[in-house]
Amino acid sequence: MDFFDLHCDTAYEMYLKNEGFCENTLAVSAKLGECFENWTQTFAIWIKEDTENPFLFYKNALNHLKGSLCGKVNPLFAVEGGSVIEDKIDRLYELKQDGIKFLTLTWNNENLIAGGVNSEKGLSAFGKDVITQMNKIGMAVDVSHLNDKSFYGVIDKAETVLATHSNCRSICGNKRNLTDCQIKLLAQKGGIIGLNFYPPFLGDSFYDDIYQNIYHLCEMGLENNIAIGSDFDGAVMPKEIKNISKIPDLYRKLLEMGLKKDLLFKIFYKNAFDFTTNL
Repeated sequence: MDFFDLHCDTAYEMYLKNEGFCENTLAVSAKLGECFENWTQTFAIWIKEDTENPFLFYKNALNHLKGSLCGKVNPLFAVEGGSVIEDKIDRLYELKQDGIKFLTLTWNNENLIAGGVNSEKGLSAFGKDVITQMNKIGMAVDVSHLNDKSFYGVIDKAETVLATHSNCRSICGNKRNLTDCQIKLLAQKGGIIGLNFYPPFLGDSFYDDIYQNIYHLCEMGLENNIAIGSDFDGAVMPKEIKNISKIPDLYRKLLEMGLKKDLLFKIFYKNAFDFTTNL
């Protein structure tokens, strides 16, 4: 099968644990991905909110990842945490030169750009300038982790926007998920939402909860806006999908539950592929 994942934290874990990509103790590796025909994996460099010298950490983690890539994976690169640029907006150009496709503006708290889900802060004046520059250089704005106030500030300004690893709040009420209104606005901009496997954002019944998110989004007419953003190596996974080699099991289960092959192809690969083609 073909698989496109919009978000994993494997690069961060690889760097901290000094592991390679070909074979490792993590949820994503070249060996575990041998089950796919075509496989595009987005590797997000997570910038913890208390990271000293965040830009240096980012460079080291990215170089460690790039130096160990192997196998059939087609890698895409992202950063999770806008604090990577600190107060230096020109660093966006360096991120772009490094091949960064998405920037998640915050993690759960706030930074100079905006507020995460544990903050009441909205998009700042500096944050508006950051989005203007991202628009100019063709870098997608990732709204996962933003609070509602920041989300609505961002959606007005961002030209290319997505939620790499968030679910439907109407299915699971966690504030890390998006409301139907937010998802509609995202879709109106041509954006996509990558379904996250972390149980607190999903529910207690993995297969049923993934199905319910998909069914709900399709009822909203958004079958071209659904993707996968697993959060492998960034969260504790359900027992059914402990690593990336279990993705074909999810595909088969959803097929058994009545979802059609053409829809599943869109969700597992095509929608994310189409979104990223021109980035």
